[in-house]
Amino acid sequence: MSNVAKVLRSEISRISRKEAKIAVDPIGKSHIALKKVVADLKRRIALLEKENKRLVSAMRKEKAVTPQTLSEETEKARLTSKGIRSLRRRLGLPQADFAKLLGVTAHSVHLWEKKEGALRLRDKTKAALLSIRGLGAREAKEKLAEAETKNRGMKASAPETKKVR
Repeated sequence: MSNVAKVLRSEISRISRKEAKIAVDPIGKSHIALKKVVADLKRRIALLEKENKRLVSAMRKEKAVTPQTLSEETEKARLTSKGIRSLRRRLGLPQADFAKLLGVTAHSVHLWEKKEGALRLRDKTKAALLSIRGLGAREAKEKLAEAETKNRGMKASAPETKKVR
């Protein structure tokens, strides 16, 4: 009788292993697929980190080069609210037009003219102000008209959206 019990026990364990394998196989396959996805993502992250380091170092180099390229005239120029106000009036421009000519907002010009003492401006803005210093009223208005014409041309070339009813 012990022989029948042994055979029965071995058959039950064989069938249970078979059933367990059938139940676990899909999980194993998805596990393998997930491992492949994780490996791919790790590779992509490594490449992105490498590219990020390259870009950061390039930006640092560019930032280091930019201050040296400024001319001495731009660095030494001392701009005050009184000087900006007198330049704007000499050119015969309202604050809004003067701002368009410089590429800033009218509110910025207003704040510059209101502030006391020397102004601390961005290098690009300071360079634009210094380039305008040598212009006459007529030249400034022509330059402003050219800039407005370019802006209108860009707006006209943009595709128009039509309302559909």
